[in-house]
Amino acid sequence: MANNYIKDTLKDVLRHTHALGIYEMVKVTGTMEETEIETVDADKTVILKGKLKSPVADFVGNTVGLSRMGTLARFLEYPGFTEDTATVEVVTQKRNDEDVPAEVKFVDENGTDAHYRFMAAEIVNQQLKAINFKGATYDVEINPTAKMLKDLNFFSSALDLEDTFTPKTEGGNLYFLIGEAGSDRTKVKVAEAVTGDLTHDFQWPLAIVLKICRLSENANVTMSFNQKGLLQIVVDSGMGEYTYLLPASK
Repeated sequence: MANNYIKDTLKDVLRHTHALGIYEMVKVTGTMEETEIETVDADKTVILKGKLKSPVADFVGNTVGLSRMGTLARFLEYPGFTEDTATVEVVTQKRNDEDVPAEVKFVDENGTDAHYRFMAAEIVNQQLKAINFKGATYDVEINPTAKMLKDLNFFSSALDLEDTFTPKTEGGNLYFLIGEAGSDRTKVKVAEAVTGDLTHDFQWPLAIVLKICRLSENANVTMSFNQKGLLQIVVDSGMGEYTYLLPASK
């Protein structure tokens, strides 16, 4: 596999996991058909199930864990390792008579090297249980716009004591409500002519939803809500599709 591909793959995975600041570890599972990315935050409020568009050959038939992701991110940022003359590769080692991915080895043209160790499969499987999601149906679906994100960011800053929002439909439009009656509050129109209704008082964390949606600078993002209290945000980065599942709080 080309060095640039594994570098770009790791950068893409970290951008959609570590950069959000809520995940301690990530499970990567590979087959001949696909490479899956899974994780959940400590409070189980943001579940991630991702899939890379091209299987990573180094991970086929294996599961590895990414922890200490700040270290991996810094290695990927080191100028010498970003050059085309650098070598970045997945190194294997024998475990139970099988060759399994053990680390990522970085070497620049001057001989400077760095090694990032994967979590072993048995450890990550123990600490990050399988995430089973059979799918859901949704009542309202939108694609966040730059104006929507700018408006929400503005009111999030203005109402800095409020950390959640409630989506509701009215007259065919979708609004995000921040704050409660009897207090400082706003109702922000985020989409027009939506199909479906949202009438419950479900709440979602505003800051992390904005963080996920801001990934749209380089990707396509779709937000889907249902009346049972589930928000799904799908981010298509070009290299992978990352599905974030956020159960509502009341």
